[in-house]
Amino acid sequence: MPLILAALLILVTTFRHEGSHALTALLQGVELREVRLFPGIREDVGFYFGYVIRGDGGTWLIDAAPFFSALVWATAAYLILMNMSVHRRLWLPAVFVGLVSPLVDLAYNYQGGFWREGTDVSDLLASQPSVIVHLYFIFSIVLCIFFLRRVLKLRKAEA
Repeated sequence: MPLILAALLILVTTFRHEGSHALTALLQGVELREVRLFPGIREDVGFYFGYVIRGDGGTWLIDAAPFFSALVWATAAYLILMNMSVHRRLWLPAVFVGLVSPLVDLAYNYQGGFWREGTDVSDLLASQPSVIVHLYFIFSIVLCIFFLRRVLKLRKAEA
């Protein structure tokens, strides 16, 4: 079960993350040259979870889209898990897909923006006021942790 949850977490996170880039680019009229939604290895970058290569144009929102969608995704999952009865077998996968996935995506990408060039976060830090980028990530990560703790506390109280 842990390996299945880990694989599901990686796939859902990658699909949501890269899909957000792709959708935002398409909405801005930017050409998508290549979309990879499964992990792999490329000679020029090494291991990757997924990626989107797009044409010229578009705004910083293309880089930021996965982080906005992570927050929307986590908020929706939190509201569902707090207000609806989720079957016992589906509860753990719902928590992983709904709350852990956005938290991992935000934290992984945020830390990578400090030491790797060419990442979404390093691009945002270069194009936007850094204080806004840092505050957004800190706020989003803390909010996801809050959501996760509240859901786990509710589940424990129900047991």
